Amino acid sequence: MEKVKPRIALIGFMGTGKTTIGPLLAEKLNYTFIDTDEMVEIAMGMKISDIFSDFGEQVFRDAEYEALQEALGRERVVVSTGGGIVLFERNRELLREKAFVVTLAAKPETVFKRVQGDTSRPLLKSEEPLTRIRQMMAERQKFYNDCNLNISTDDCMALECCEKIVKAYQK
Repeated sequence: MEKVKPRIALIGFMGTGKTTIGPLLAEKLNYTFIDTDEMVEIAMGMKISDIFSDFGEQVFRDAEYEALQEALGRERVVVSTGGGIVLFERNRELLREKAFVVTLAAKPETVFKRVQGDTSRPLLKSEEPLTRIRQMMAERQKFYNDCNLNISTDDCMALECCEKIVKAYQK
């Protein structure tokens, strides 16, 4: 029987609830909450949208990998990751090896409602954001499916999602 990993990583598309559920889950488990996007912004001293526009996606992805390594080097943590973290094998490998990985999922329409008007989402700056969401979700789905637990947040309240995660994690 595999020993319980002392860290939980939340993956999933933007707007699926990682930043909402993560702190609640951490509190429930008496773990520390860590947001890799926040770590990158602090390390680089600027917003992610500015990192994308000033330096490009690759610079962000490298900083994101460093943040993930640092976060998963700790114990008793709930780590919220950026939606695109799964696009890179090095990140997926690290997640599989170090964490109990939970995918938070939602329908494209739900995500669109949740992130509509959020100008800090560089990958959604498009004429047809809902179409872009569908396309990006489809490209990433196989990576999101590679997890220990998959939860839809469409009709699941944050606390209810936490209960499901805790139950699966402690099994």
